[in-house]
Amino acid sequence: MRPRPQPQEDPPVWADRVLGRYEGQRPGPVLISIGGIHGNEPAGIFAARRVLADLERHRPPMRGRFHAVAGNLAALERGERYVERDLNRIWNEDELRELRASDPADDSFERREVRGLLGAIEEAARGEFERVMLLDLHSTSGDGPPWVVIGDTLQNRDIAFSFDIPVILGLEENVEGTLLGYAGERGHVSIGLEGGRHDDPRTARCHEAAIWLTLVAAGMLEEAHVPGLEEHRRVLREATRGMPGVVEMRYRYGIEPNEQFRMEPGFRNFDPVERGQLMAWSAPREGRPEEPVYAPQTGILLLPRYQGQGADGFFVARRVRPVWLELSARLRRLGAERFLSWLPGVRALRKDGRALAVDRRVARFLAVQIFHLFGYRRRRSVGSQIVFSRRVEGEHERRSA
Repeated sequence: MRPRPQPQEDPPVWADRVLGRYEGQRPGPVLISIGGIHGNEPAGIFAARRVLADLERHRPPMRGRFHAVAGNLAALERGERYVERDLNRIWNEDELRELRASDPADDSFERREVRGLLGAIEEAARGEFERVMLLDLHSTSGDGPPWVVIGDTLQNRDIAFSFDIPVILGLEENVEGTLLGYAGERGHVSIGLEGGRHDDPRTARCHEAAIWLTLVAAGMLEEAHVPGLEEHRRVLREATRGMPGVVEMRYRYGIEPNEQFRMEPGFRNFDPVERGQLMAWSAPREGRPEEPVYAPQTGILLLPRYQGQGADGFFVARRVRPVWLELSARLRRLGAERFLSWLPGVRALRKDGRALAVDRRVARFLAVQIFHLFGYRRRRSVGSQIVFSRRVEGEHERRSA
């Protein structure tokens, strides 16, 4: 078993799902931070403990509630990404429906973890709140700066852009069964943060900064009440100096079951790659000869896989110009997406307009970027049509669960 990476000043304790909570004096949002949904990524747990300790020490006035929970306890104990299945690929409606109907005594390792984590999230969101916000803290097997991944909704952008670090669009919508996807489908603010390399002590520091900045951006804490706020901003700013502001995912290399995948050494997150560049080696199964894997397009590399587990080999992204971000925000605030179904070959599949079917013959002449402007970043083929869908924008009015 590999040694578990961790800052030396934080001894590992994986027995408790709930790490702690801090409740403000006035109603407001509920922020839930989750660390260690992958067992080789404990930095988010260390960061949340530090934030909770500082909140208890300084007792700042706050709106709403902050909860911190741990993810895959069984995998954390082993220092592995997961035991049997990736815990961050199980959060789809069919699996959750089956889980709720099944006997907990029959649970596998990861189903037991889903059940426990789901219970902790639902418990945190009980009572009165303005909105629920999920901050999912991760790290990577390759080197590189911290960055944020979000479903492309305006409420997610409002929080993610406040970090002033790279933001990735289009990844959350096109990786199935993630916790962020589960939260996004319920209208919650859902932010994922990749803080750096698993075993780099600076990763937990970036996670800690992100939690504080989220509390400020959500209006839960005043800036003056955050200890060391400018230092938190400096940590993220220096870690991402020279990095692009916003990129969108254009390609994912998915690893098939039984495939033997080996990434070429030396790649880092946000490295430029050229079309036709050698990226990795792959064999359909053990014992078969390896074949080269080349980059299918020019762009920016993300998440090169240098660990033994996981179904994502690497991703390729490209920069998004600020003018397109501003245009898309203006169009969405005007509700202009309701006119997309008027385009030739396009029809709405839902009354709320969140899913559109496009005739393939027409799709050749409709740039995908048009749909991206309105947040339609999920794509799948259904017969002769392409179905585009988007995440729901949550309601911000006061609610009671």
